[in-house]
Amino acid sequence: MLEFNMPVHENWNIVHIAMQVPSSHQIYVCPENCARGVVMTAYEMGAEDRFSCVTVNERDLIVDNLETITIDGCCDVIEELQAAGNVPKVIFLFTVCSHRMLSCDFDYVFHSLRKKYPDIIFTHGYMDCIAQKEGPMPDEKLRREMYDFIPKTYTDEKIVNILGSEVTATYENNDLMRMLTDSGVRVRQLSDIHTFEEYMQLGNASLNICQYKAGDMGVKHFSERLGIPYVFALPFFNEDDQDPEATESFRQEIGDMPIAIDYMAVSCPYSLAEFLSDRGFNVTAVVADGPADYETDIYERLMEKHPVISINPIDPRLREESFRKELRAGATKVLAIGPRAAWAFNTPYFVNQIENDGAYGVAGWKSLLRKMKDAVKNPKDMERIVKRKALGLPCEISF
Repeated sequence: MLEFNMPVHENWNIVHIAMQVPSSHQIYVCPENCARGVVMTAYEMGAEDRFSCVTVNERDLIVDNLETITIDGCCDVIEELQAAGNVPKVIFLFTVCSHRMLSCDFDYVFHSLRKKYPDIIFTHGYMDCIAQKEGPMPDEKLRREMYDFIPKTYTDEKIVNILGSEVTATYENNDLMRMLTDSGVRVRQLSDIHTFEEYMQLGNASLNICQYKAGDMGVKHFSERLGIPYVFALPFFNEDDQDPEATESFRQEIGDMPIAIDYMAVSCPYSLAEFLSDRGFNVTAVVADGPADYETDIYERLMEKHPVISINPIDPRLREESFRKELRAGATKVLAIGPRAAWAFNTPYFVNQIENDGAYGVAGWKSLLRKMKDAVKNPKDMERIVKRKALGLPCEISF
């Protein structure tokens, strides 16, 4: 089924996610058209030396089988890497829709590769977009696989992992970071891991925390496998998450300026919509395809008190300038929280973040409030910014 997609690429994709594992190499076995996006991502982030493709064409599928093509292609890549003295510790082997449709025998593929190269860890990556409407998404499955080979060593009571998201929680924006750090606990995130040896020590934590829904399945599985206590702490907004004086001052400053919230920018968008609306802010829209299961009650409560519109990000009407203009309802300025909301409302006044930016609790709200204030005072080049993949990454190629 064809569907509309916004020309907004702020979220991290499977290439970025897997690149967080040090000394790893990614191999994609797919047709050329499938490889286009992931190839561009690897070059954008300057990681082309850790990325390879095995191209599959129609003739390959007719006269051969995917198992042989996949195995032989991976072996060719590995032999070239070994000849260059660049032997990876981990290989992420990404399979695609063709493998699923033709019932590829994955057990045979991985058994063959592991037998031939026993010193390399082979991990299954997924780029099977035809399966994303049922079951876990490819990025969710990848976040599970990338922790699945980490062993249990020992438990260090002074170490806690915050995993499952690609952004970094900081002392300035996350209450849990503050509480743990002030208690003398070392908090590790993937941004702190620089070597393969450090990565393989992630199993020695006394607690794993995840604050992002797409990472829940993977971090929970990792925790259960190694017997590590696990906490899933979604960053909801509540009565305690505020600086009343600063919040009210900002509300008076922007008056009835419409606010649109992006589900990619804020993990709990309807919670934020309710939080702001209860304090007199003019929240008019949430860019999301409806509430997630963990926000259903919040959504229903919000719609009773302060009805907002939900804009599905794949709504084809968003292609039309007239529809996007209609969303603004005559407003000259709109404050968007997130790049997708910025594009939908065609506004330069927006908070440029994804995955809640690692924020949590009172510190998280204060951090977001500062960003909202800055967004109103300092408009951004929306068209240039929102079309870049993965915020903050350098662009190595031209378009």
